[in-house]
Amino acid sequence: MSEVDPLHPTREQLESFFHGTLPEEQRQAIEDHVAECDQCCDVLRQTPPDALAERMHAAHSTMLDPTPGARPAVEAPAPQVPPQLRDHPRYRIIRRLGAGGMGVVYQAEHRLMERPVALKVIHGKLVSNEIAIERFRQEVKAAARLSHRNIVTAYDAEQAEDIHFLVMEYIDGVSLAEIVERRGRLSLLHACNFVLQAAQGLQHAHEQGMVHRDIKPQNMMRTSRGIIKILDFGLARLAENETGDGRLTEDFATLGTPDYIAPEQAHDSKSADIRSDIYSLGCTLYFLLAGQVPFPKGTSLDKVISHSERQPTPLIQLRPDVPPEVANIVERMMAKDPAERFQTPAEVVEALRPFGRPDAERSKDEGKTLTGQTMATPLDLTIQPSAKPAISTRTKNRAPNGAKKYWMPLLAGGGIVVLLGLILILSQGVPPEPQPDPVTPAVVTRPVPPISGGDDQAWINLLPQINLDSEVVAGSWERTADGLRVEAMEGARLMLPYQPPREYELEVSFTRLSGTQSIALLFVDGSGSAAYDIDGWGENLVGIQNIDGRNMNQDRTGVSRFSLANGERYTALLRVRRDRVDAYLNGDLMTTYHGDGANLSMLELWRLPRPALGIGAYDCETVFHQVRIRNLSN
Repeated sequence: MSEVDPLHPTREQLESFFHGTLPEEQRQAIEDHVAECDQCCDVLRQTPPDALAERMHAAHSTMLDPTPGARPAVEAPAPQVPPQLRDHPRYRIIRRLGAGGMGVVYQAEHRLMERPVALKVIHGKLVSNEIAIERFRQEVKAAARLSHRNIVTAYDAEQAEDIHFLVMEYIDGVSLAEIVERRGRLSLLHACNFVLQAAQGLQHAHEQGMVHRDIKPQNMMRTSRGIIKILDFGLARLAENETGDGRLTEDFATLGTPDYIAPEQAHDSKSADIRSDIYSLGCTLYFLLAGQVPFPKGTSLDKVISHSERQPTPLIQLRPDVPPEVANIVERMMAKDPAERFQTPAEVVEALRPFGRPDAERSKDEGKTLTGQTMATPLDLTIQPSAKPAISTRTKNRAPNGAKKYWMPLLAGGGIVVLLGLILILSQGVPPEPQPDPVTPAVVTRPVPPISGGDDQAWINLLPQINLDSEVVAGSWERTADGLRVEAMEGARLMLPYQPPREYELEVSFTRLSGTQSIALLFVDGSGSAAYDIDGWGENLVGIQNIDGRNMNQDRTGVSRFSLANGERYTALLRVRRDRVDAYLNGDLMTTYHGDGANLSMLELWRLPRPALGIGAYDCETVFHQVRIRNLSN
């Protein structure tokens, strides 16, 4: 290979890539090239090894995250697909997802079950390497022991001639690294929520005696339903192997990734335990909140040394809005001494619970199989009644189902009123009018008036008045023939150019085009402001948040469930009164807040620069067809 051949990297670049000293912006391009170029692979085989540099190279060679995308119309395999897989009797290859140090990942489909899967194929150039094959077999055994909603599921392992591959759950989502790259640092709620979920997966792995050893945002995928999945447990080491001869771990050691490596793991990869994963998870939380890694400058070796000897820039300095409690949690997770960290991922979950999405409670017997083994348990979505009266009461329009116990008192009261009326009339000497036969009084509920009732002239159309140059708070918005269209982004929102009176009605018609997350009407009620959130939290929750400082996932006593169908048009209405707020969807009363607004507060992800009306869409492409308001009283 000519060293000036423009089609290939130079020998110096390949050697730098091999030793892990290549800048990140060049490394990825060369890694993709090497994955498909046998000629460059031959050069790498002839490169003299260096102990530390070789481990640093292994640290960089992690499988790329599968990225979401539409299934191509033509499903013919790409030319680079190994011939052993092109006509595989069980799996049909759809497209190549990514490549890394261990191999290539393809999206495929099980021919009989028509189930999408991901095939992780070990590199052909490593097939003759017995150590690499043994490492792959360890990955298969490790993956088979894991069954948790926050860990990618392994379905099968096969060999096609000289090709070894693992069949895994296909994840339609994006890595946390990609989310931060596209959108910047995350909100406190989402950063803590994502890391909390990952800690739950690590706790399950810890209970199985396993360590990941390469936790980082690139290895954590967020699905379209907001679930975090940990990838690449192939780098995990079975805990029981620590007492063995350690030959495989020693010969094919992986250092981890320099930006997230625990000090003890950098010194001796065999000493890594679950606390090393907690350190890396703390670095990940730091990255999600700060928008940068703990030590962003220097070479890979500089970063490894920094993790052992230096302290990163304080998180509170880079992100002043982060509560001190969260900054302390990150600091403890990233303690240099493993003994000073949280000792298990379960402790991390408990620490982050007040700041991220809390888990539903599980009973002691829940999650047990018939054999008595613990397995992943879905969230308990049952709405539990409050143990004591809340400061404010949220009710639904359910009076007909809950008022039967008042039948006898109402009947008795009605009879007394009729009797007193007769006595009064007789005492005045006026013949009483004929009375109808007494009937059982029905419980009368407050009727739900139509959404667009009243004089249409009273409605003020706000859509034409919106100035996208000055009123967009977050997201990419454009005006189309159908209305205002916003691209998918976490917390996309804009303010409406109208200062509402004390009592008003806000009506919004919209169509969610893609995604599975929520649409929000942002409103003010007296001195408070909040969001009417529709199809939120990945659990189809509909309600008002925050009330008494609690979002609708923390307090579900006033929350309904409704799943929006993409492509369908909906109309949401808020009726704001001095003592209550009624929230409707397509004419149905979804929830009611009783209060004067003093205990309302805006959820961080919907926050506006000032108290104002607004609309928002969370991570879903949406068109807002109509936005109008009607004044009722000052």
